[in-house]
Amino acid sequence: MDSPDQAKATPAEDLELAPEASATSASNQIDMMQLGFWVCLLISIAAASVALAWPGASGAPGPILLIAMASGGLVFLLWSVRGAGRMLGLFPERGSIARAAQSGMPRFGWIEALDESVLIADQGGAPVAANTAYRELTSMALMMNQSEGAPVTVDRLFGANPGLAAPVYRLSKDAKIGHARREVLPPITIGPESVPAQFEITVSPLPREKVLWRIRPIAGDREATGASDLKSLYVEDAPMGFFAARPDGTITYANGWLRDMLGLPETAKNIRIDDIMRPEFVKMLARDRKSGAAGRVDIQLRGRDGVERPVQAITTWSGKGAEATGRTIILASQQVMSTGEDSNFRVSTASRPPRPDGDPMFDDAPFGAVRLEGASVDSAIIMDSNRSLMEITEGKGAPGGKFSDLFLVEEGEEALHGLLVDAIDKPVALRLAGREPKHVNVFVALDGAGRPSVAYIMDITEQRELEMRLAHGEKMQAIGQLAGGVAHDFNNVLQGIILNNEQLMVRHPLGDPSYPNLKSIHEFSIRAKDLVKMLLAYARQQTFKREVFAVTDFMSEFHILLRQLLDERIEMEVKHGRDVPYVKADKNQLENALFNLATNARDAMLAHKNGGKLTIRTARSTGKEAQEKGFSFVSDGDYMLIEVEDTGHGMTKDVMDKIFQPFFTTKEAGVGTGLGLATVYGIIKQSGGYICTTSNVGKGTTFHIYLPALKAEEIPEPVEMTQTEKVSSRPMDISGRGRILLIEDEDGVRGIAASLLRTSGYEVEEACDGEEAMEILEDHPCSFDLVISDVVMPGKDGPTLIREAKELLGHARVIFISGYAERDIAKQLDDDRAVSFLPKPFTVRQLAERVKQELGNPSKEAA
Repeated sequence: MDSPDQAKATPAEDLELAPEASATSASNQIDMMQLGFWVCLLISIAAASVALAWPGASGAPGPILLIAMASGGLVFLLWSVRGAGRMLGLFPERGSIARAAQSGMPRFGWIEALDESVLIADQGGAPVAANTAYRELTSMALMMNQSEGAPVTVDRLFGANPGLAAPVYRLSKDAKIGHARREVLPPITIGPESVPAQFEITVSPLPREKVLWRIRPIAGDREATGASDLKSLYVEDAPMGFFAARPDGTITYANGWLRDMLGLPETAKNIRIDDIMRPEFVKMLARDRKSGAAGRVDIQLRGRDGVERPVQAITTWSGKGAEATGRTIILASQQVMSTGEDSNFRVSTASRPPRPDGDPMFDDAPFGAVRLEGASVDSAIIMDSNRSLMEITEGKGAPGGKFSDLFLVEEGEEALHGLLVDAIDKPVALRLAGREPKHVNVFVALDGAGRPSVAYIMDITEQRELEMRLAHGEKMQAIGQLAGGVAHDFNNVLQGIILNNEQLMVRHPLGDPSYPNLKSIHEFSIRAKDLVKMLLAYARQQTFKREVFAVTDFMSEFHILLRQLLDERIEMEVKHGRDVPYVKADKNQLENALFNLATNARDAMLAHKNGGKLTIRTARSTGKEAQEKGFSFVSDGDYMLIEVEDTGHGMTKDVMDKIFQPFFTTKEAGVGTGLGLATVYGIIKQSGGYICTTSNVGKGTTFHIYLPALKAEEIPEPVEMTQTEKVSSRPMDISGRGRILLIEDEDGVRGIAASLLRTSGYEVEEACDGEEAMEILEDHPCSFDLVISDVVMPGKDGPTLIREAKELLGHARVIFISGYAERDIAKQLDDDRAVSFLPKPFTVRQLAERVKQELGNPSKEAA
């Protein structure tokens, strides 16, 4: 018994050995043609020899005989080298008579033993031999008699079917370079009866530059095709039009529905796109070829009778260049579907038959579903609705209503109708009408007659709100970074203005003619300082002094000041809840936030109602309760809730989306800075809390402030003020003694501060940056009592300098000055050095008092 390897090699060995076997059999027979040739050649050689031996006997023909002898010698030489004579065609091949007799016999007879369609071709694809099964397949596929004549190529066999060009091309490419390849072709229909079929094609190299093509039918084999491929076998009988075309406009396939509509016979060939439509429509179909996106256009198709019919064409392109393929689905136009004027256009774009009554998949679906009836989507009437639809539409989706009435008309009726038409077989974003409009995706399906049958409505409100909140948060963060950068740079400028102005006020005291102007500069600088604080508050970069306190005690004192701020026409009420928790925050910043909210509420009530009521409520709350109110972004946990409610005019949703943006205001031009609510937003966010807004136009607005509540173990015991602290709260003598290193990159600020400290009795060394300060410390190590350094400087910043120079500082204390917030600067240092922070802009006295505290506090020196 032969081994499997020997069995596989049999066809190739047969092909290689077949010529040798025929040559062996021919050698056993006499070849009369070659025998006559050699007899003639020997006679010519003998005659030439006689002419040479007896020149007198040959006479004048002697040279001719010499030439004949030379020719015979040449032929003998060519025969000696074997093959050269046959290649040059100087004499007949051995066995030519036998091959001539066998020319009518079939070549490669072994392929008839295979039970599949087989073609032997050269590497370029030219057929050499084919078995009977291949010829029968050709006869069925091309509807032509292939019992005689040369077999057709594989690409011609499958070229008339759309979608097969790519796999056949890949097979031909590998066959040409001598590689084996296997391809499973997409399902097709063949024969006059359009029988569904699918094939597997294998190419294998053979000796002498031949290729073996094997075609095996596999239609119906689920492992090879899959259920989705089997469905595509029936495109020929689909109840809609379909055709495939090449970039040059040649139609390679049109299904039966389209052929019937246009009056084309099944055997029609060489049909082009411009044969069935006008040139402008051809351009419309090809316009999305480069992008590959599906294009939907309204065109007119022209049949053999010359009548043009309006249709809707959906075209997709795949592939590139000459290998691209366009596939077009033909649907009825909306006009024809609504009038029903031609039965040929009654197509199905989404065949979903109505579900029977009581179907749980319809009634209990987690999304809205509605059955429709009508000629078009915009005029369709609701016939049935499931539970989910009734809930999300607040009962407006009851049967009998108009489907389009469920949605908000934001850009006009025509725009809404256009969106509903676009929702056919694809989701379109719309908004449901109601007390709280919801964002939904709408998907409409048509029945077999092209009329609206079922619509699906999915609530995407939370998803849309999350997207909007994310976009808004990124925008606010970008604005905050810009505001913080501007505020920091302006702080440096403002610091120089304040210090220089204070020095001038010392030189020009009260009574001097210049004093009023200097006093005015001082007032403007204070206003600018407050404005910068607002920007830093919004950017969450202001300096906080957090302390633990009870909001009820805080409000008991604060509401007295707040009452003075409000107008007499406004009633004010403060309500405290039970078990109100403690918080850790900056009291001054919280006061600032409440002042801004109260001021805005006062202006709103006086502008629209000439009075009103302001209510401030405190209570304990949780993140879950906030989420139930609609504030889903509030994290879980315990919170201290402060609500500021007014009875003003209220705000629209568009205004509410912008109120926390800096410089946005609804007030008249020149009134307010537009930073009030932006400041509140920054203060609450930097305190770790949330601020939320609810408003009703005509009724008023409520701001909800959620601050993290402290647990009982986090509340410190009350401590009485020591005698030292009581003394320190009295007016301080700012003079003192000590050696100070002042590091500041702003020359104007550094010069004024150094001059002030020298006049107070201190010895001051100046440095413009970290590198110069390091040189001074290296020249005078451990000789300074205090280092005053800016935090942000070009090159080496303040914390880096202190960290690298810790061995040169000795026991010197450090004061950092900056226009930014403190940001736990001490944590950036490696040792336990005493560090304090003085935010810019500061006054002359604030700087002198801080220096006095650092150098003249005995408790600190002991520490």
